[in-house]
Amino acid sequence: MKLEYDLKKLYLDAFAPQAGEKVWFINDYTMYEQATEGQTHRQEMTKMWHEVMTDLAVLVGLSVEPIITIDIRDPAPGQFEADAYHNSAPLELTPIMDSWGERDIVIAITGPSITGELVRRLGKQSFRFGSAPNVRIDFEGYKADYSLIPLRFAAITDRMAKSSAAEMTFRLDHEIWKCTLDLRGQRYLFKENGAAHRPGEFINLPSGCANIQPYSGIEGDIRGDSRSEGTIPAIIDDELVLYTIRQNIIVDITGEGEQAAKEKAHILESGHPELTLITKLGLGVNDEARCNGTHVGDEKTMGMHWGYGPKKHFPDTIWAEHPIQMDLDFVYPDERREAIFRNNFYSPKLGDIFQ
Repeated sequence: MKLEYDLKKLYLDAFAPQAGEKVWFINDYTMYEQATEGQTHRQEMTKMWHEVMTDLAVLVGLSVEPIITIDIRDPAPGQFEADAYHNSAPLELTPIMDSWGERDIVIAITGPSITGELVRRLGKQSFRFGSAPNVRIDFEGYKADYSLIPLRFAAITDRMAKSSAAEMTFRLDHEIWKCTLDLRGQRYLFKENGAAHRPGEFINLPSGCANIQPYSGIEGDIRGDSRSEGTIPAIIDDELVLYTIRQNIIVDITGEGEQAAKEKAHILESGHPELTLITKLGLGVNDEARCNGTHVGDEKTMGMHWGYGPKKHFPDTIWAEHPIQMDLDFVYPDERREAIFRNNFYSPKLGDIFQ
């Protein structure tokens, strides 16, 4: 196991640590059962990341606390439960977490995501953190220049906030599909901009994703019904699956294989209508990230993904190496259009920071 990226630069760009601040590392590892390969990998990764931060601390004037190992029973925000250890000796975790404040930086390298619990605490405690759920040390997204990710994020979210729609065209072989997502009056959701420099800020690691929730239609709202409609294709286990959307709701799922049947059963036939709601349009802005089958990796890749349901599950990310070709335009209230993607790549007109 080795580092193939400049982790000290990532720490400086992503967290801008200051003299007198304190850094905490959290790692998950089972104390009662046979450890999985992933848990063992993350444990070794955390040790290496901790060593690099300890070296940086000498230069910056930080203090770095010993690694806290947690055996997670429930990662849910507000219900969070975990046993904590340092060198196999039990720790009282709650008082430690309660102590975090404006001079603390928390880096959580865990399997189950504890992002929700950390976010829940931010409002009152105002520490800052990076959450790295289900990661590996060799994820390409760590190689990115984290001084550029916030610039791309700002450029995209500024456009998102001003646009009234995202219009997409998809092509595969001789087939073409179109879909419009209604963005009227919406704002971006999560600050996955690669920078947590001030108290109360947080990022994922790897980082870099601009997210917006399409307008779903609100009774009595001046905007009326949602205008999100069309078809979005996805490739799942080498099968083409088509999602038909009307008024921001998935109304049909078709395909010729078992994946389409699974998706239809999961979303349309589960008895949970909230799963049919389109809840996210995400544009990745990490130029080194690659789709690797993990949520935190796939959504940061420079491409487009969309999510459904309360947990914003997404079936696919359409990016540079995807067989489906995509164009995406933002449409503004004055009917002006701006090219954002052309053939799965950010438009050159957006500037050098996207190339």
